[in-house]
Amino acid sequence: MRKRKWGLAVFAILGISMAAVQLLKSKPKNIESPLHRKGMFEWKEERIEQPEIAGEIIDQFQITDWYQELGLPIEHKKTAQFVKQLHGQNVKVYALVGETDWGYESEGQSLIQYLEELVQYNKKRMPAERFDGVMVDVEPYTRSRWKKDPEENMKLYVSGMIAAYRFAQEHDLIFIACIPRHYDDQGLTQQLETLIRDGCDEVAVMDYDCGAEAEKIETEAQLAAKYDKALHCILEFQEVGKHGLTEDKTYRNKGLAAAEAAWEKVDQAFPEMRIVHDYHWSMPLMEMMKEDSE
Repeated sequence: MRKRKWGLAVFAILGISMAAVQLLKSKPKNIESPLHRKGMFEWKEERIEQPEIAGEIIDQFQITDWYQELGLPIEHKKTAQFVKQLHGQNVKVYALVGETDWGYESEGQSLIQYLEELVQYNKKRMPAERFDGVMVDVEPYTRSRWKKDPEENMKLYVSGMIAAYRFAQEHDLIFIACIPRHYDDQGLTQQLETLIRDGCDEVAVMDYDCGAEAEKIETEAQLAAKYDKALHCILEFQEVGKHGLTEDKTYRNKGLAAAEAAWEKVDQAFPEMRIVHDYHWSMPLMEMMKEDSE
């Protein structure tokens, strides 16, 4: 992939000093030549209007998969320009979607309604401007009602995801299910298997347990391998205290080298699997580089 220097305009927008350039150049070796796919979560909708920043992040972290939060209605012109630029960097682009309440719809109607908008956008655009798929981050377990009947609520969630996945398949959209790593800990392994088997092309696990990643996602890895699905291992980089994160849940203070070492252990634990290394998410990484340059 072509390497570029960070532009002054990009540094100004991010508030990063020029000293950060040296920091970026001194990143761990594994970031230079990735052996695996590398994904970046992007929760800023306005990043669609800043393709130059996305491009710099992609170059510096050797990103191959970009998950972009995308609101409705879709702004066609700017979105098309954004997607086309990322495709020009050999990066697949996914809409990052999901509302907690969608997890309680057995027919997946709200998620499918969103997918319909994405399909209509793709139909009106040139191939280079089309989204490759969706990263579906639906978290029904965060609602208080979940605790009253986890098994029944999990059935609702899985049913809705399967319905939405079938719709996505009909319209050539890659469908990635983003899940926490604790469904099996709740005794929901059977439904988890159904989700991985029938409800996605790939499964992305929010693996927020620093140092015990391979152990914590062993069930998901075994199921992904059983059904020949790619497995995403998502590591957290948000600051301690954000959304209740503790020191053992995020690599914010541990650094990129520690995260790379953690991914390497996951790769070694599951050597025959297709594992994607996912960063969560772009802004914390930018903040880390700014802090280290000051």
